[in-house]
This record gives sequence, structure tokens and C-alpha cells, in this order.
Amino acid sequence: MKIKVIPVSSVDFLKFGRYYNMKDGTKDTAITKGKSFTDVRTISPLINSIGNLGFTLGSKLPSKTYKMERHLHTQEALFCLSDSMIITIAIGSGNEHPLASDVEAFILSPGEVVVLNKGVWHDACHGVGKAVYYYWMATEREDVEDEWVDISPGPVEVYI
Repeated sequence: MKIKVIPVSSVDFLKFGRYYNMKDGTKDTAITKGKSFTDVRTISPLINSIGNLGFTLGSKLPSKTYKMERHLHTQEALFCLSDSMIITIAIGSGNEHPLASDVEAFILSPGEVVVLNKGVWHDACHGVGKAVYYYWMATEREDVEDEWVDISPGPVEVYI
């Protein structure tokens, strides 16, 4: 199965979680301007638990996604930094594995952030034309192991 990437800003992201534009501001952000800076922050806490900060290097597109993970104990925020990145996700729907028919792919531009709801399946993010670094925030616990589970039927190929 092949799916085309669409801009995250072009959809209602609520079924997956929340979307923020930290570069331009959105309704859930506040902007402060000083003589030498402009600051944009979220109005409410980013995730609903104490979060750990992670830093990942994702491979470049094109890619085939064979497996996804989900977190039933935490939300996960993903931060696009200086290079655009692709996030491949699928709604949880109570399934024990992600369904290829539920998989969607979105491109995030620098300054955009998504916060995935608990239970949303996702792959590692991928870069456009080159590998991409990104930050993420989620609650990491030693007693919880998040499994990577096969997409059924898989794989799903993501393209721009």
C-alpha cells in the first residue's frame, strides 16, 4: 500500500491529538514580543504527565513502514526543528496492531509540533531528502516496554 504525505496544518488533527504552530502561533499559544526576541509558548502544559525529553535521528524518505508503536501510558509530543519531517500514524481503535487502512502520513515544517494522544500508533519520523533530527517528549517508565508491532497488512510506503 502507498500513501501520500499531506501537510499537518491542512487537517483537523484532533482525532490523533493536538497541533501547534510555534513559529506563527495558533489559538492554543501565546506570543510575547520584546525588543530583541519573539516568544511563542503553549497556553496549557504540552503533555498531561511529567515528561522525558528524547532526541532522535530519523532516516530519509522514501521509506516503507513495517512496524509501529503506541503508548498507552503517555502522550507523546514531536517537535520539528530546522528541517521538515514526516510522521506516519494510525488511529488506535482498540486494535492490537495498526491497520494499513488507518495509516496516514503528515509533513511537519520547522516550528510545528504535534502531541499524540495515548494509544495512537506511530513510526519514527523521517526526513525529506535527508535524515532528520527531532526532539520528542513522553513519560518513560522502566516498568513499561512499548512494543513495535507489524502493520496489517504491511508494509505501507510513504511518498511525497
